[in-house]
Amino acid sequence: MAKILENFLTVYIGGIMKEDLQQYARLLLQEGVNLQQDQLLVINGDVENKDFVYIVVDEAYALGAKDVHINWRSTVTAKSRLSHVKDDVLANPAPWIGDMYHHILDSNACILSLISANPFAYEGVPSEKIALASRSMGKLTKFYHEAIMDSTLTWCVASVATLTWADLLGYEGTEEEKINRLWNTIFTLCRMKHVLEEESFANHLDRLANRTKTLNDLQLVSLHYTCPNGTDLTLQMPENHLWLGGKEASKKGIIFDANIPTEEVFSAPHHAGANGIVYSTKPLIYDGNRIEDFHITFKDGKVVDYDAKQGREYLTNLIETDENSCYLGEVALVDHYSPISQSNMIFFETLYDENASCHLALGAAYPTCLANSDGLTQEELRKRGLNTSLAHTDFMIGHEKMNIMGTTKDGKEVPIMIEGRLQV
Repeated sequence: MAKILENFLTVYIGGIMKEDLQQYARLLLQEGVNLQQDQLLVINGDVENKDFVYIVVDEAYALGAKDVHINWRSTVTAKSRLSHVKDDVLANPAPWIGDMYHHILDSNACILSLISANPFAYEGVPSEKIALASRSMGKLTKFYHEAIMDSTLTWCVASVATLTWADLLGYEGTEEEKINRLWNTIFTLCRMKHVLEEESFANHLDRLANRTKTLNDLQLVSLHYTCPNGTDLTLQMPENHLWLGGKEASKKGIIFDANIPTEEVFSAPHHAGANGIVYSTKPLIYDGNRIEDFHITFKDGKVVDYDAKQGREYLTNLIETDENSCYLGEVALVDHYSPISQSNMIFFETLYDENASCHLALGAAYPTCLANSDGLTQEELRKRGLNTSLAHTDFMIGHEKMNIMGTTKDGKEVPIMIEGRLQV
């Protein structure tokens, strides 16, 4: 598939038909959030992406949506607000925002979040103001994000092509040609078009399911990462942890795909079990700013040292979001030779970059990564090894020379990754 993608991206310039966008919208609605008859759909979308949002709305009603609510965003107005509004206003978000998210949760809505890359969105805004706004909003909507994390609702994050993103990726041609090329990159990497049958979306999800079964059968007690770039990190795994990937089930048993595209299988490390150092291998875009070439050292799970060549202050904001954002909440495995990785592109958007690379996440763990976790409080989850936090931010550590060894309960060592290739 990598060769097909390479050739395709080199030669394809053609236009995008409305039918292609409609097909993509249906993929997100049917396979992503799995919209049910007479269900409320909530779309989080940027005003820049309005044309595709309109298509999604029409397709949602055609599929039987009860109603569609659009939560419009604008990085332009958001930047202006962060630059001018006083700290006491940022620290106290409007109560109606919490009411809106309570309504979404009470309505059993499905959530489609449409994103595009813009790593310079908040350039020039003081990092402390960004952190204050993010932390305050996180506290207000904590109940909602917990419902997302434990799959109370079905949700999906997917991308939309924009000129800003196309320019960032270095596409050439007219504005229309650049956007068309990006759309076709998205379609290809989402395995919707331009792929062989064996690489189709459905077949790929089956492979991810087989991979999670293999890992769950192993019930590893630890993972040891080593890489020539300096990474030497050991992660302890909680008892009765679960690996997930591709399809998952909501609390009501509705099957959905939280990320499109997706190449990862993931679980939750023990919050107190990370020891060693890890080096990033791709830029991290956090709160509209870029963090690059950074390393983090852990002791007994906690971040004890870190540095970055670019964006250290934003890394500090992430690590200091709350008392537990300095612990890990996710470990994810991605084959270095996945199609996204082999495109040899840095997308500057976590959805794509994390699916090109093994990654970790600072902050909260997904409760679904622990057997029999339904109904557990945040305190109970932490007692069983899962981290709890307002934050959850992935950062990429995958490398073509990465080796990962797993250890089973009986002390047997199992190769999980050898020189970037998954062995499971």
